Amino acid sequence: MVSWVLKEWQVAITALLQGETIVLLRKGGIREPKFSLAARQVLLLPTLEHQKTDLLKDEFRALLTESLCTEAGAADQVRFEGWATITHALPITTAAEVDALLPHLVWNGQFVEERLGWQPDRPLYGLLLRAYRLEAPLVLPRHAGYSGCRSWVKIDESVAVGNSTPALAEADYTDQVNAILAALPSVTAIIP
Repeated sequence: MVSWVLKEWQVAITALLQGETIVLLRKGGIREPKFSLAARQVLLLPTLEHQKTDLLKDEFRALLTESLCTEAGAADQVRFEGWATITHALPITTAAEVDALLPHLVWNGQFVEERLGWQPDRPLYGLLLRAYRLEAPLVLPRHAGYSGCRSWVKIDESVAVGNSTPALAEADYTDQVNAILAALPSVTAIIP
């Protein structure tokens, strides 16, 4: 059962659900005083907020859409295609750590440099997520919490996510996690 939502660029959510990445970068939203991990299991909410083509690697630009589908076009609903378990949160504080993580990201160097530099007293977190595609899209009522620059949204109910397919086989996911952890030997994960 999942009762939290993680908001992220539509391109990044699509790449997660297609198994093309396992990493999201979070520093917290403007409305959040600092980043914290609200939950380990989250519904993935694609958003167009702040999404910019020039901040993506070329190979991920094809995933960019200009609009998000809502069920039957209803503006009072949100549609979820998948969810994820956050297996690791890695505090990234130096440019060298960003460079080591860059091959695993949908974003280009300009984006990660800007994120690292924004509010430099706050670390940037690399979240490693094991993503799952839902058997059928989940449609929930939209509420005010979905709007604005925030990472986490608590929904009014717990939803079952049992009928889902992993974006990556467990061995493939583990291989990618191990490669990322090996590239960041001086970073200590805050989870697990």
